Amino acid sequence: MILASVRSVRRKLLLVVGTVTLAALVVTGAALLVYDARAYRQTWMADLETQADILGRASAPALTFDDPKAAQENLALLKARPQVLAAAVYSAKGTQFASYLQHGQPTHEFPRIPELDGARVKDGELIVFKRIIDHDEIVGTVYLRARYELWDRLASYTGILGMAMVASLIVAVLLSYWLSREVTRPLGAVSDAARRVMEQGDFSVRAEKSTQDEVGILVDAFNNMLAEIGRTSETLENSNRQLAHEIAERAEAEAALHASERRHRTLVAALTSLVWTANAQGQFAEPQPSWETYTGQSAGKAQGLGWQNAIEPEDREAFEAGWQQATDSSEPFQHEMRLWHQATQSFRYVNFRAVPVTNAQGDVREWIGTVSDIHDQRMAEEALRELNAELEKRVADRTAELQATNRELEGFSYSVSHDLRAPVRAVAGFSKLLWKDHANQLDDEGRRKLEIIQNEALRMGVLIDDLLLFARLGRQAIKPVELDMRNMAESMYERLQGQQPGNPPEFHIGPLPHAVGDRVLLEQVWANFLSNALKFSSHRDHPVIEVDAISDATEHIYFVRDNGAGFDPRYQNKLFGVFQRLHSTSEFPGNGVGLALVHRIITRHGGRVWADSKPDEGAKFYFSLPKENPNGSH
Repeated sequence: MILASVRSVRRKLLLVVGTVTLAALVVTGAALLVYDARAYRQTWMADLETQADILGRASAPALTFDDPKAAQENLALLKARPQVLAAAVYSAKGTQFASYLQHGQPTHEFPRIPELDGARVKDGELIVFKRIIDHDEIVGTVYLRARYELWDRLASYTGILGMAMVASLIVAVLLSYWLSREVTRPLGAVSDAARRVMEQGDFSVRAEKSTQDEVGILVDAFNNMLAEIGRTSETLENSNRQLAHEIAERAEAEAALHASERRHRTLVAALTSLVWTANAQGQFAEPQPSWETYTGQSAGKAQGLGWQNAIEPEDREAFEAGWQQATDSSEPFQHEMRLWHQATQSFRYVNFRAVPVTNAQGDVREWIGTVSDIHDQRMAEEALRELNAELEKRVADRTAELQATNRELEGFSYSVSHDLRAPVRAVAGFSKLLWKDHANQLDDEGRRKLEIIQNEALRMGVLIDDLLLFARLGRQAIKPVELDMRNMAESMYERLQGQQPGNPPEFHIGPLPHAVGDRVLLEQVWANFLSNALKFSSHRDHPVIEVDAISDATEHIYFVRDNGAGFDPRYQNKLFGVFQRLHSTSEFPGNGVGLALVHRIITRHGGRVWADSKPDEGAKFYFSLPKENPNGSH
């Protein structure tokens, strides 16, 4: 599966060589590890048994003469063998005669009695028991316990073996890479040539021959095959061109023979209306399948003038008169009537059309006609007429409601003017009298509060006037006249400039195009824009106000720019609402109605109003007026 997924022969060779080399190294390494483990076990057991035999021979006299000290000294010689962890000498009776424990080892529990001769591995340690024989007599037993370091030896050996395997594998891969490149170079040339043939269809491509071995023979065979395919392909192309030419000629001839029939059938199939034919007298002389399907009449009942029986009786008299006149005058005929529809079992509105077909002498040979079902269209038109009548009634009712609402608004305006102004004037008047007659009797805090009352009463009066103006603005008729916008802006600025405290601003005004609109209302727009520019730039050391305009194909756009306090553009949509303020009254006085008035005035003139600003970077207010006013003047 892996070789099948690899598309390069060179890579397959590398993969095969690498896999074989790796498998050989793994098998060899595993065999060496198994051999070393087995040899280590046998060698270590033989070594310990020899050591035990030597100790037994050396300790035999001590056992014979019952000299434990001599046996202990013999065992102490095991210090030279650090792998030996513990040792003991047992007497012939099986009692421990002498013992040895490697320095640093914890207390060791020696076997109570010796076991039979032999060696075994237990818990990573090698244990050996060896009988002491003197003059063919068992005089005791030697016990040895040593480290069995097989796994440490195998780990170290595996590391060395792994490095050797990696180095061998690298060398093998490098050698196989060089060999595969040399072997597969001719195959690559064949592959490249085949790819170019498939992509470009050029059979003149040839693969380069670089060896004289079997691969070279393959290259020669491939080149010969390409040459043969090229010749065959050229022959086939010539044959195909000739065959295509013959097929085209035959198809053209067949198309010419059946053109009129196909045209007629296509026309009938494309029509959504039913098609019929009649003789010169307007009678059905042959079966009419589409008519019979629509009306449900049989061919016999539709013969002659029987087809007229499918017409609504109330419409038949007018139709028969018109049809008779058409057949007599040989003029095209069209008539709207109701015709029986078999599928819905009802009479449906249709449009009946008939055209005479004449011969060379101009005489009518037959009539060809169509019947188009327009019932749904007529019903939709009727429903639309009813809907229009209902909408007109709703519009009239809504207009009456709006007129009543306007009258109520006028009453409310009068109530505000009369009922609210009187208390405000009273507050303002009495506070003024209090200031005039008793100001010297009040302390500073009292005079400050009285001054606040007077200012707020004055502000309330201005707010009531602005609200009344805002309410009346929707009902006030626009009186359009041509206006000099530059003169209007300059006059308004001169009127407002002296009323604003602070440093006098630097004022620039560009050429402003004339506009058509209501003089009083547009003066209110300039008043609000310029007063705002004066007010919000009054805290600057060097205030600047600029008025200018631009025009496009449909409208004039006027703007007022200042370098004042500006505003946060996130709240731009609140600017032109009633009572919407973006600055506190203590910082900049106002009531939040002026820009709402501007918005309503410009909207009624068919224009737009918007603003652009950033905090502490000034503001730019725009309004546009159409070049052509709603009445059509310019």
